[in-house]
Amino acid sequence: MLPTTPDAFALRLETRLKLRHYVLLLAVERHRSITRVAQQLSLAQPTVTRALADVEDIFMTPLFVRSRRGLEPTMAGEVVLARARLAVADSQALQQELRAVSGAGLQGRLRMGVIPYAATQTLDAAWQHLFAQRPRMALLAHEDTTHNLVLAVRRRSLDCAICRFSHDSTDDDLVQELLYRQEACVVVAKASAARLARQLSLDITRLADMDWIFPPSDTPIRQMIDTVFAAAGRSLPVPLLEAYAVRTVASALRHLPRGVTVLPRDVAQAVAATGAAEVMPRALPWNLPPVGLAWLRDSPKAAVIEALAAALR
Repeated sequence: MLPTTPDAFALRLETRLKLRHYVLLLAVERHRSITRVAQQLSLAQPTVTRALADVEDIFMTPLFVRSRRGLEPTMAGEVVLARARLAVADSQALQQELRAVSGAGLQGRLRMGVIPYAATQTLDAAWQHLFAQRPRMALLAHEDTTHNLVLAVRRRSLDCAICRFSHDSTDDDLVQELLYRQEACVVVAKASAARLARQLSLDITRLADMDWIFPPSDTPIRQMIDTVFAAAGRSLPVPLLEAYAVRTVASALRHLPRGVTVLPRDVAQAVAATGAAEVMPRALPWNLPPVGLAWLRDSPKAAVIEALAAALR
């Protein structure tokens, strides 16, 4: 049962709750066993049991219950665990920043996510801006799908991400600055390019019997392809390969004479430049979700990210 007044509960958290309590809760969530938590933290089991009881006393409610699968979080436990993840992530980011500042004389550290299909022009502008900072800044770049990048920004393991607008990235906790739009086009292996180029109109549902390369299922471009086949009443082809890295796609097309995929035009031209494939001249009549720079409204790096967004406009 919580204290009768919000101020009393706030005082309880401010005076008793420590980061080590959050670390303990996350260990319990991960291992679901006091014995395994004790082993991980090099503590005696009774010490872990008392520590968990102390945390639950701070919140004045059970955070875990025993089940056949081990310790399971209660509803209150899930709420606390969500905050624990953010607090621990912030602490780890602070440690990395302080090492960059005190150990290397840098002004800090920026962790940026990037979708593999990001435009080269945008990436060039980002590096030009960031590498020109004085004092210099330590940078981390991580490639992944929009879904995973937005999740990482929300979990505070990334500071910002160059990613697509999607239902995951339009909530009030995120700022997203529009950077550019991309046109979708069909890319085919060189051996099949001449035959397909002779078609008066290009309908990708007619290409279902070719060797398809699809991006992962949780990407907006894959969802677009799924929708096109469904709207045409056609079964979605079983992809011969699922890949999202540009070099991987280019290499696969070099070895698939009947290979075909759908890419943003700028990325498609980069694949074609390797000599592995050709871009079909007619653009597809669908809109890809636009690409933007996303970050949390309350990010401690907001000023740095806003300056980056201005450089990318």
